[in-house]
Amino acid sequence: MLTDLQRIEHMIENAELLLNFAANLTEAEFSSSVEKQYAIKFAFVMLGEDAACISEEFKTKHPDIPWQKIKSMRNTVAHNYSKTDESIIWDTITKDIESLRQQLLKTKSIG
Repeated sequence: MLTDLQRIEHMIENAELLLNFAANLTEAEFSSSVEKQYAIKFAFVMLGEDAACISEEFKTKHPDIPWQKIKSMRNTVAHNYSKTDESIIWDTITKDIESLRQQLLKTKSIG
């Protein structure tokens, strides 16, 4: 079983993957590339899986991280994949993932 800090490390890795997958990519290129969509969606699933397994004690110590939103994104992508709104995925990558990565890095140093 992984510790909370190991899960945080995985979350950071997946956030970085998301940023790398989207680097130098336009929204139109994302929308037209099945390969990019699959890679990005899988990274969101992995991010949400780890977030869902973080202990309640750790989540309570770090209420600034949107734990429920991360888990909800995972559930939407994993269970409603055919109805996933690509623009929401794109907006999340371009507007939220870097700040999430920064928040996760802070929790890693604090514990």
